[in-house]
Amino acid sequence: GAFLDDAMVVSCGHSFGGLMLRKVIDTSRCTICSAEIETGSLVPNLALRAAAVAIKQEDDRRLFHNAALRKRRKEMGDQMDPMRRSNRENGDATTTDDGLNRGVQYPFSVNEKVLIKGNRRTPEKFVGKEAVITSQCLNGWYLLNIIGSGENVRLQYRSLRKILNSQTIEDSCPSHQVQNSSS
Repeated sequence: GAFLDDAMVVSCGHSFGGLMLRKVIDTSRCTICSAEIETGSLVPNLALRAAAVAIKQEDDRRLFHNAALRKRRKEMGDQMDPMRRSNRENGDATTTDDGLNRGVQYPFSVNEKVLIKGNRRTPEKFVGKEAVITSQCLNGWYLLNIIGSGENVRLQYRSLRKILNSQTIEDSCPSHQVQNSSS
């Protein structure tokens, strides 16, 4: 039988199903405790059968759900490409310039210079400041040393942006340059 659909309790109290049940019947011995088994004394293990059915239903549901998710992701993939490209330009890339994969949560390395772009929870005094990553923490968090003030702050990768070696704060904000040059 399939996955414990035919589960039976043998005379010693152990339960078997499928190929192991067949082996126990053929050898007339329990494969666990080696007790002699009378094939006429087999009793259906209804609890184990019910558990097997429940597990099979859950597996089927997950399989269907995962297949539906894969299909949805595939359909959404084409729409997400431009968004991924803009994220890469802002330092949220999953790969570095040298092509090594650092993973989604760790796009930056220790001693790398970054710009704090911030989010709702980032203290306003840190937004727009340059910092150096001093250590990599769990779940995409980094310990940063603020250049100039020397303060230390812990922020997640989403609030950081790479600074290229030739960039400064003014270079990384082109919108400010346009406003300044027009006045």
